[in-house]
Amino acid sequence: MKFEGFNLKKDLVVALNKLGYIEANEVQFNVIPKALKGENLIVKSSTGSGKTHSFLIPILNGLDFNLGTQALIISPTKELALQTYSFLKEFKEFYPNLSTKLITSGIDFTRNLEDLNKSSQIIISTPGRLSSILKDYSFDFSNIKTVVLDEVDMLAEQGFFNDVERIIDNIDNPQILVFSATISQQTRDFLRKNIKETTIIDLNKGLNDKITHYFVNTKHMDVFESIDVFLENVNPFLLFIFANKKTLVAEIYSHLRSKKVNCGIISGDLSQRERRSMLRRTNNNEFQVLVCSDVGARGIDVEDVSDVLSVDIPNNLEYYFHRAGRTARNGKTGNSYVFYNNETVEKARELINIGVKPIYWKITRNLLEIDQKPVFVKNRHRKDEDLANKVKSYKVKTKDTKVKPNYKKKRKRDIEKIVHDHKREKIKKQIRSTLDKKFKEEAKRKK
Repeated sequence: MKFEGFNLKKDLVVALNKLGYIEANEVQFNVIPKALKGENLIVKSSTGSGKTHSFLIPILNGLDFNLGTQALIISPTKELALQTYSFLKEFKEFYPNLSTKLITSGIDFTRNLEDLNKSSQIIISTPGRLSSILKDYSFDFSNIKTVVLDEVDMLAEQGFFNDVERIIDNIDNPQILVFSATISQQTRDFLRKNIKETTIIDLNKGLNDKITHYFVNTKHMDVFESIDVFLENVNPFLLFIFANKKTLVAEIYSHLRSKKVNCGIISGDLSQRERRSMLRRTNNNEFQVLVCSDVGARGIDVEDVSDVLSVDIPNNLEYYFHRAGRTARNGKTGNSYVFYNNETVEKARELINIGVKPIYWKITRNLLEIDQKPVFVKNRHRKDEDLANKVKSYKVKTKDTKVKPNYKKKRKRDIEKIVHDHKREKIKKQIRSTLDKKFKEEAKRKK
């Protein structure tokens, strides 16, 4: 459906079309009409599905440029807040009077206070910074009509619900729009307590079928050697590499730099300015690889990520899906790779148990190739017809014999001996076959 079919203001439709937004995707099609009616919404949709514009468009459509702050967007990280702020800046050329402010840590506290006092129409903020400001200062939030909780599952994981509750208490009966890829029980309890008369829109159909998953057995190679082999064989257009620990993220980044790989880094150890620069350079296609921590890159929307590599498996398996969700965004296809070895195989198996259907690869002799016998696939021994026939023949042969004392024990021992002798003969044949193959190879080499 085209945006002009949503009964939006004409100038907004013109702005959307000139920015290249002609038709609404699935999440926008389902969310925008209800949001325009003022309904409280909980929207569950996969990463990269276009959630941001599904709340920005209704907000922009309802703005009165003669009033102060009318919308508050709460994001769990500075990067996500900045991303939303950047999306809004696209509309500045069409709305000269549009004023938006970014309230986050990493920006001078005094400047945040000044920005709040200027009463911009839209405020994008992280909960911690805004909550700490509201403890000591009061602002005119009487015109706020809409509050957006973006990536609410991450707000829960980082313990921001108390801050969010404190912020909402300062606003009189706003429309609340909640967006997330996953919703935990903790989040459900919080939403049930704080949002009444809510419409739930669940568009999360499980795994993104445009992502191909690969489990790569690195065997005894260390992570740095494995990454080198991976890059040489895959040669990705734009690769995100994820690791659990910030120290490993930094080590991988240093290793790749030493190998002259054009790469960037996103982690919690970087300053706001450094992270903003890295994201800008990534979007400008300056890097082939971006090395990330989970917190640093969660929810970041970067165009054309062709591949994602997890060098380890996150403790919270939900994070794997957020990692994989950096690729195959907005209808495109992509690949997600996971390194594993004998020590982490059980954790990888957990991903399979919750629905991941991977293709199995392995690293051997500096090559990345199909793993014909992955450890995840249970050995299904074919029924040994010869052995079955021998046992059956014995049972038929002894069936009509006169029952004597200890007959059953003797019969059991005889069958066990048949099985033992059969297995022994098979082992001998395998040894002979292996030796024959070895002798033939040596004969070839001598020629």
